[in-house]
Amino acid sequence: MITASMVPPEKLIERLAAYLKEKNIVMPPEWSFLTKTASFKERIPDNPEEWWYVRTASIMRKMYIDTFLGVGKSKVVYGGSSSKGNRPPHFRRAPAHSTRMIMQQLEKAGLVIKTKRGRMLSSKGRSLVDKISLEAFKELVETNPSLKIYLEG
Repeated sequence: MITASMVPPEKLIERLAAYLKEKNIVMPPEWSFLTKTASFKERIPDNPEEWWYVRTASIMRKMYIDTFLGVGKSKVVYGGSSSKGNRPPHFRRAPAHSTRMIMQQLEKAGLVIKTKRGRMLSSKGRSLVDKISLEAFKELVETNPSLKIYLEG
């Protein structure tokens, strides 16, 4: 069985983001088109209409691989270094508001459940990620036929 860990992350996230946008599973709020994703960023995202779906797909992939993902852990995962001019850069955590809203939307859609250790994908969410992983892997097989052996079996 093909899982999310067998598919390159960028391919899986791209396909999953397109699926989430097509099916209207999550909806970006009005402010997401105008905002930076963190205080240490200098500009808004390169794709202001798409970044919400890409972040959602990234969160779902992270939950699939690590099982539990809380808002606090996601602040570290999506954090980065802030420029201090001539001084050395320092790590800064990402804001939690957008991640929390994405997780709440996924909960409402039934793809994520809340536990004491953090949020995790529900069986519906895991099967969705598995399905998209298989589609992405089949796309890779078309370009590289030697991967076909992993589909058989």
